[in-house]
Amino acid sequence: MLAAEVSLAQGASQITHAGEFTYPEGAGLQQPQALGAALAEFLKREGFTAHGAVFGIPAKWVLSKFKEVPPVAPETAAEMLRLQVEADFSPELKDLVYDFAGESSPSQARSVLLVATPQRHVDQARAIAEAAKLNLTAIIPTAAALASATTPAAKDALVLAFTGSAVEFIARHDGGTAALRHLGASSSPSAVLAGETRRAVMQLPRNGTAGSNGSSVNGNSRGEVVLWDDVGVDPSVHVVLGEALGVTVKRGELRTLGAGEAPVGRRGYASAVALAMAGLAEEAPPVDFLHSRLAPPKKPKVRREVVLGIVTAVVIVLGVVAAYFDLQGKEKKLAAGQADLKSQEPRIKAARAEVDTISYAQNWHAGKPQSLECFRDIVKALSTPDDGHTYITNFTLHETVKPPPSGSKTLPKADWSGVFSGKSTENQNVLSLLDRIKSNKRFTDVKLLFNTNVNRTGNEVSFSITFKYVPGE
Repeated sequence: MLAAEVSLAQGASQITHAGEFTYPEGAGLQQPQALGAALAEFLKREGFTAHGAVFGIPAKWVLSKFKEVPPVAPETAAEMLRLQVEADFSPELKDLVYDFAGESSPSQARSVLLVATPQRHVDQARAIAEAAKLNLTAIIPTAAALASATTPAAKDALVLAFTGSAVEFIARHDGGTAALRHLGASSSPSAVLAGETRRAVMQLPRNGTAGSNGSSVNGNSRGEVVLWDDVGVDPSVHVVLGEALGVTVKRGELRTLGAGEAPVGRRGYASAVALAMAGLAEEAPPVDFLHSRLAPPKKPKVRREVVLGIVTAVVIVLGVVAAYFDLQGKEKKLAAGQADLKSQEPRIKAARAEVDTISYAQNWHAGKPQSLECFRDIVKALSTPDDGHTYITNFTLHETVKPPPSGSKTLPKADWSGVFSGKSTENQNVLSLLDRIKSNKRFTDVKLLFNTNVNRTGNEVSFSITFKYVPGE
């Protein structure tokens, strides 16, 4: 966890403290009270004095969807979006907190970004802040806060953020957040990150806010992407990303956020500083899951004195009449919202089909297929100068994923088992092939199932070999 403290004095902001808090053993997000207590000790030890805090969450915890809002008042726009959120996200995703980035207009249609995050992340942040004795003022996607602080005066901009755990992409349009994407781990190859970045740009809505013509991206006439580097990215990555998008990659500088330079010996705290600046700003942050504009309106609490004061028949009759007309008005509003939602069903159906297609395609990633290593090792054992008469007729490989032990932070392990059959001119060739496979340490439990003649002359034999395979890291 990165922490930065920014103070505001005489109209000027300044970074006063910055530090990296490492989770102690036995205290993680699943133990928020223990983690908050350890965080309190860390802040005290490092000299932090602020009590107000803004927490940032990663983009991979955030679901997002672009929405068009007709010309309506802000209250009506929030009501419409509140009615649509259940349909816009999978019903399998329960207990979500919703909000949206952008502003509606009574005079013209606007585009907003509908976002959601699991309720458990909000609850964990609250519990950590309470245990650390911090006044939690906002919960913001870190990348959204960084993009707002990067170009506060620019209506359109593209921002890439490299953090210790991930690479995140943010697009701004008309001064609001238009896209928020998790692109992968910060250690991913530059070619993979370039492809994911270009894909994120091309998936922006086609209403004049997306696309690249070599001189502008997402309406950004300057044709540049601001890159924030908290981990020390190789300069060659800048070149690869710029070539992929056809724009200039500009490196972000901490002083441009308006809070001066970091303390001596500290670097890579742009995201944390941007969150602190959002907490000091007079305007509301672009997204705040702690104070969501889509939160159901709170029912007013009726005081007991008021209830006891309603004792006359006239007041009761007036209350019933008022409730009746209020119910009629809400039913009309609900009917209008349901009619609008029904008119959107074709688009929702098409969008769900697109999501299913993309989800299926994501499984075919550009990583290194481990099954290819197994096939390569078998071909290598088969291809020897002494044996040119042995060949494989059938090859089967199975993967069994073992879940890690409960509470473990390691990735799931996969066991590979397979069998292949083939033919050769001599039994000795088959036995030699068996020995070469066994000599490879990645093959275990290698067995020859059968080895029989396939014709009467005995000059051709068939065989079948089973094995287990351990891929490389």
